Amino acid sequence: METLAEGAIFVADAHHQEGSPHLPCLLDGLIANPPPQFFLMGDIFQILMGSVRSSYEPHALILEQLRVLSQKSTLFYLEGNHDMGLRYWQGLAQHAQIYPRNCQPLAFSYQDKTYLLAHGDLFLGWGYELYIRLLSNRLSCKILGFLDRIRQLYPYIARPIKKKKIREWHLSPADWICFKQERLKHYHKGVCGKEGVIEGHFHIQNAPQDSLYCPLPAFYCTKQIATFTPKGLVISTIP
Repeated sequence: METLAEGAIFVADAHHQEGSPHLPCLLDGLIANPPPQFFLMGDIFQILMGSVRSSYEPHALILEQLRVLSQKSTLFYLEGNHDMGLRYWQGLAQHAQIYPRNCQPLAFSYQDKTYLLAHGDLFLGWGYELYIRLLSNRLSCKILGFLDRIRQLYPYIARPIKKKKIREWHLSPADWICFKQERLKHYHKGVCGKEGVIEGHFHIQNAPQDSLYCPLPAFYCTKQIATFTPKGLVISTIP
């Protein structure tokens, strides 16, 4: 089991698109002041498919920043539903430990506690499960990669996705309690003890943090990251 380091930085749901300055600015700051660990918690890009070469060519700057940061920090990349098949992107796989969705959640220890880490698009029903497995399986990735070599797919894939608005999700206090309990029930099913959960995906607005359930802010919406401390996650906004 991996160990969480104090000062580890988490970023989730950046939904980066070419031309946006916010993620490059964050990475420049981390390169200047590197954390011991850096967790990219999925949906870092608006669309990125490792087998589709044309989808990562526009992000050469981010790759170079991650390469430089990897020389100073340990990088963990948990794939989301907007970034998948990253094992095929050798440029990234050389610099970060990549965990596809079917390897999540990951268990990390800190002192006498265990944290379960995931992008967050787990336990969402059989319909979503079927959709995401069909999209991200090895055969689909190879077919998309083959088609991309014939004609670049990225412009056609990205166009409708970029038009989709990215919003935060507001929950009332009562709905928040129910949501948190439901998420913890799924993560803790068949598990001894009460592990903490750190996940993104849901873009929950101003979500409270506690010792068991730690939802990450959507960087795209808030420009916020999370820092791991002995008391849990501390949320901060980048300058």
